[in-house]
This record gives sequence, structure tokens and C-alpha cells, in this order.
Amino acid sequence: MSEDPGLDRDQNLVVQDESLEARIATGSPEPVEYNLDSQVPPLGFLEIVYGVLFEPVKTMKRVAENPPLVMALVIVTILSLLSTLMGYLAFSRVLSQSYDAGSITQLFQGVRALVPIGACIALVFSFIKWFACSAVLHLAADLLGGQGRARGVFAATGLAGLPYILLIPFQFLGYWYGIGNYAVTALLLLAVLAVGIWRCGLLVLGIREVHGLSTGRSVLVFFIPFLALFLFFVLLITALAVMVAAFPSSTNIPGYF
Repeated sequence: MSEDPGLDRDQNLVVQDESLEARIATGSPEPVEYNLDSQVPPLGFLEIVYGVLFEPVKTMKRVAENPPLVMALVIVTILSLLSTLMGYLAFSRVLSQSYDAGSITQLFQGVRALVPIGACIALVFSFIKWFACSAVLHLAADLLGGQGRARGVFAATGLAGLPYILLIPFQFLGYWYGIGNYAVTALLLLAVLAVGIWRCGLLVLGIREVHGLSTGRSVLVFFIPFLALFLFFVLLITALAVMVAAFPSSTNIPGYF
């Protein structure tokens, strides 16, 4: 039996009408094609820097869909090296204020020789801290019903440290005016506090977008490691107190009492 060409034409008209209605409803003049198999293109370096600082919600969604691990590694490395440089400058400033010109030259020579070693140690420590923090947050989010990937948490945790780059001007002020200027010191402390809160907010946002959790659960995920550490120290101190209380006060240990 031959197919009715008129029936096919009517079906095509119905499909076109539905497509037109969809375009009108969404305000899109052109047909929108959806490809569920397509992957979101990775973010570039400048896109990440601008997005994390000024469009964090949109950027963290992109990070959750396609984690930029290489860019996160580059940013963590840059932040670690900048932190080492500022630490060296601050230390040299303290030395210049504490010692005379004759002895400071020899001290600076020794400090300069240790700068590459210090930079390597700081870099390795930054990577270890990054990995450990990401692992703990991913585990906590998974326990609370998160559905994200470790790659996404790893990238979001690394990128959440970007606001620390805004501390560089304040640290230069501290270096230039010295630690004796109370106004500059107070300004630096306020900047550190503000950037720290900013980073915490970015971490919560990254956990929420990567794992698909609510904001409340994401905040709980952020605080779980601190609560666990606090409980550990409480239990440790309690156990030590019980041991000391149970130890007989009249016990005589030869050689000590």
C-alpha cells in the first residue's frame, strides 16, 4: 500500500507550527537546536578570572559541567608563588626594621638562597592542601546526597581561591609602610577577612553547583570538616583529662618523683 503524501505534508506542517510556537514563546527568532551529546566548551583563563570574581553563579555552573582542571592548576600555582613572593617581601621588611645595615646584608644573602626552596615547599603544600580540602568536601557532599564528580569539586575548590589575588595591593601597602603603621595593618586585616568570607561563599556555591545540593546543605557540607575537627579535639582533650584524673596521684615513678 502506498503512503499518502498528503498525510506526510500535514504532519510536517504540524511540526513546523509547534516549532514556531516554541520560538515565539521563548522569544527566539531562529530555530533552537538541542544536542544532548554536545559538551560545554571549556573556559579560558581570562573567562575564569573574570567569571569567578564577577559572575560566580554562571561560572560555577560551567565549571560543574566541564571542570577546567588545567586552568585550576595554573591558578593555584600562580597564587602560591605570589603568596611566597609577598611573604619574602614582608620578611625582608621586618629584617630591615630589626637589624642594622651591616648585619642585614648577610641575612639577606642567606634568605635569598632559601627562597627557591621555600617556594617549592609552599607550592607542594598548596597542592596537598588543595587535594585534601577537595577530597573532604566531596566526601561530605556525597554523604549528604550529592551527585557531583570529584573533578568538579577539585576544580571549584582551586578556583575559589582567586579572590586572594586582590590582597596583593593591600600586602604591598603593608610592605611599603611597614608593620608599625596601625591604619595599614587594620586595613590589611579587614581585607584578609573580606577575602576569606568571599572564598567561603565561592566554595559553598561551587559545592552547590557541582553536586546539585541546596544552599543549606552546601553550607553544611562546608562546615562538616570544621565540626569534625572540633569534635576530634574535644574527644582528645576529654580522653586526656580522663586519663589524668584516673592516674593515681600517689604513684611514685622511680627517677622522676
